[in-house]
Amino acid sequence: MTSISITNLHKSFGTKTVLDHVSLEVQDGEFVCLLGPSGCGKSTLLRAIAGLESPEGGTVYLGDDAVFDGDNGINKAPEQRKLGMVFQSFALWPHKTVFENVAYPLKRAKTPKAEILERVRETLVMVDLWDHRDSYPGTLSGGQQQRVALARAVVPRPRLLLLDEPLSSLDTNLRAQMRREIRRIQQHLGATAVYVTHDKEDAGGLADRVLVLQDGKIVQQGAPRDVFVGPKTAFVAEFVGFDNFFEATAIGPDGAGTTVEIGNGNRMHAVGLTAPMPGSKVTVAIRSRLVRVSPHDGTPTPNAFVGTVISKAHLGDDVEIVISDGAAEIVARVRPGYAREIEVGQQAVAQPPEGTCVIVDGIRKGAASTPTSISAPVHA
Repeated sequence: MTSISITNLHKSFGTKTVLDHVSLEVQDGEFVCLLGPSGCGKSTLLRAIAGLESPEGGTVYLGDDAVFDGDNGINKAPEQRKLGMVFQSFALWPHKTVFENVAYPLKRAKTPKAEILERVRETLVMVDLWDHRDSYPGTLSGGQQQRVALARAVVPRPRLLLLDEPLSSLDTNLRAQMRREIRRIQQHLGATAVYVTHDKEDAGGLADRVLVLQDGKIVQQGAPRDVFVGPKTAFVAEFVGFDNFFEATAIGPDGAGTTVEIGNGNRMHAVGLTAPMPGSKVTVAIRSRLVRVSPHDGTPTPNAFVGTVISKAHLGDDVEIVISDGAAEIVARVRPGYAREIEVGQQAVAQPPEGTCVIVDGIRKGAASTPTSISAPVHA
């Protein structure tokens, strides 16, 4: 095992800054996911740790070993960093058997033949591929090929395991299976792991800690639940699945949160890191999948958005319901059984569970500037 310590790492491609003085610490045995959209710098950061990219400044330590130090001219080659890496493409040699693919890094290191046999056998048993040792990659399924790539990365017993979107080419069921496999192997080895992904399910299913990147900077980090439930900014909120965004007015303190007014007088309880001043404008984010919808009989309803149903659309397993109060719209995605009594044109009430209406910094990217709402209206 080894820790990672990165300080003020920066890297540009031409005029574009891809790593903007990034600093982070990864503890021994920790599984960290770098999460963000394409172009945010996550793969460049991983490649800088691996020695596949040369930053322009900063430091990278693996344990007590300085593998990059811009000021002192240190930049160790990837093979000197004693790490294993799994790429998005399986990168297997089609003319070599499974055994030969996995044995390759040991042969390069001139490991004795008897030790190669024992370590490859042990590793292929761990990934449940020993019976396929004489097969060629082209005869294997995508999941099996990815397990070969993982076995090749861990057979040298690296101090650090780096994974660059290794599941992106797999279907949904295989992704879930491989997530469990990767986590099991990482825990079995006790390895420190850094995993790059744009998929929040991968991050939530694997990571001890998630780091969200935006424009070459780490904008939020924490346990998956903390990041996914309590985003700090509109960018993070949208990326982790919040899809209703409103410009609201802060009314005043409300227990551990704040009462906010959305649209045409609808008041809701919102939580956030800081309590806004009464009367100030704030951005509020809500997940459509958490919103409950029911017919409205005119009774005052606290912590709710009341309006007219303007559209109802069946989208596979979900029904999308859009409710408008004349000034703002809220989108709810509910199971078909919960939408039976809801019809276009009727009055309805939308309620997110307590603590799931979140005040965030900034506004949704590309949002239209409107007086009361920055949610994107959706019509059937």
